[in-house]
Amino acid sequence: MLDVRRIRANPDELRAAIRRRRVDPTKADLDRWLALDATRRQIQASLDELNAEKNRLAQLGRSDPAAARARGQEIREQTRALEEQLAAIAREWQAILDWFPNWPHPAMPEGSSDADNVEECAWIPGTGYLDPNQLGKGAHTAPLMPRTPCHADDPDFTPLDYATLGERLGGIDTTQGAKVAGSRFAYILGDVALLQIALHQLLVDHLLHLGFQPIIPPLLVRERSLYGTSHFPEGRDQVYAIATHNVEENAQLYLVGSSEPANFSYFMDRILAEADLPIRLFAATPCFRSEAGSWGKDVRGIRRVHQFDKIEMNAVCTPDQSEAIYEEFRAINEWLLQALELPYHVVEKCDADAGYLATHRQRDVEVWLCGTREFMEVMTDTNTTDYQARRLNIRYRATDGAVHFCHTVNDTGCAMGRMLIAILDSYQQKDGSVKVPEVLRPVVKKDYLRPR
Repeated sequence: MLDVRRIRANPDELRAAIRRRRVDPTKADLDRWLALDATRRQIQASLDELNAEKNRLAQLGRSDPAAARARGQEIREQTRALEEQLAAIAREWQAILDWFPNWPHPAMPEGSSDADNVEECAWIPGTGYLDPNQLGKGAHTAPLMPRTPCHADDPDFTPLDYATLGERLGGIDTTQGAKVAGSRFAYILGDVALLQIALHQLLVDHLLHLGFQPIIPPLLVRERSLYGTSHFPEGRDQVYAIATHNVEENAQLYLVGSSEPANFSYFMDRILAEADLPIRLFAATPCFRSEAGSWGKDVRGIRRVHQFDKIEMNAVCTPDQSEAIYEEFRAINEWLLQALELPYHVVEKCDADAGYLATHRQRDVEVWLCGTREFMEVMTDTNTTDYQARRLNIRYRATDGAVHFCHTVNDTGCAMGRMLIAILDSYQQKDGSVKVPEVLRPVVKKDYLRPR
């Protein structure tokens, strides 16, 4: 959430942020919030005055006990009425506050859709980075990307889409997945499963080398964790809720769509030492999303599914560290894609496309799929400044003894299913086989995956 002092001091700045981020103004009703805030402060001032008077009654009680008792009763009744009024106002005040977006970074582009995202760089195996003058907005560099699989021994063929290729390899089975669990579920099998295991090991080894701490978090969390990371209230329709009668104390639990809520919640209600920051974590977990609103899109294959595996990178840090970590996470994203020799570009997301309310600044890393002639997002890097830390009450004690809110940064280090799609697309061969990326061969133990 936002610092209310900054809202009071800069209402026009927040009004612009609400408009730029396309937040529903009936939910993020700033004018109503400001009116409630003024009333709330007036009531609180009246309560403070009553409490001060109650303390002064002790002296009156010694000289006129009857008058003191009568006035004491009046104060209790007035206090109770004001507290009830304050509680009702505070609920509405907080409900509106929960819909205010984070302050956008000055560099966040303005736009109306993902077509207005700004390319930061583009990279092609064997070519390297494109000249900055060749970059633009949205999918501007698509015409410069490979038209055939860039690792094909003989590129003279029409590439297959990854879903057909995965089925022929016997490595992706959505038919049986649908029988077992319904649509948007799949089995990943055999050599394709080995590719994922190798991907996992490659990135985990790199993160450990960089000093990241591994964490194995709960996959079920309470509402506060999802609220605290800004997945609630706006993303509630994407989250699976568990029936409470099966849970101890009938607690409402939710399946995570990312390990981010559980990872950051490890630090909630804690005061960290500045000397211990930044803390960098990673978790490799299954994740779950309802995909509400996407029915009819990407129904074939594993691009948009209800269950997927992901390595998530997170950092808890001081305000002056978060921008550097935001860039550090991008460097790790690019390291992985270049190690796999996959063509990609990086885009700074515009205000209309910039994820959830906590976003201060956000970028996507998107691989190029020659089979469908499009970019596909595989990683998202977000600096949320102190927005999540305020909701989760994550603070640090500076060396001078002052206590401040931390900053948090998160990144999709590797969405496994989508990375498999990219490998199948770029490494497919004319005979229907798939060459194994060199960096994955120590685990896969093969140079090619062959159709069954």
